[in-house]
Amino acid sequence: MKLAKLDFLLRYPHHLARILKDHGVQTENVESLTTDVAPLDSRMMRYRYGPWDPSYYAILGALIGRGLVEVSQLPGSRGLGYSTTSVGTELAIKLRQDESFEVIEQRVRVLRRYLDKSGSTLKGYLYTLPEITNSTWYEEIS
Repeated sequence: MKLAKLDFLLRYPHHLARILKDHGVQTENVESLTTDVAPLDSRMMRYRYGPWDPSYYAILGALIGRGLVEVSQLPGSRGLGYSTTSVGTELAIKLRQDESFEVIEQRVRVLRRYLDKSGSTLKGYLYTLPEITNSTWYEEIS
């Protein structure tokens, strides 16, 4: 759940800026986040617990298959956790140094600093957005 919520905020910086403002983050810290409104081509849709992208299964499978991500059981739950392997971490470091990912990297830093919360907490934040609460299942979110 957490991965999907963070991905949504990364893809939709205008919603990220709104949530940050609602939680007291100074406006000057978030204004630059919205320079590229939708950096990714695919749109997320509304599903059971908020925004979802059906391609997650294929993407995670590809990352796991390439040895970039590993899966582990979350302690005390039936949920799964995903973390980068050492190879995945090395690749991520290289990508962070590529200036074409600068806008994404800036957003990731903001997400980590201000919104490193549980999936349930992030879900609560997203459900304050009318674009999510007023949409129906399988409807694309803008």
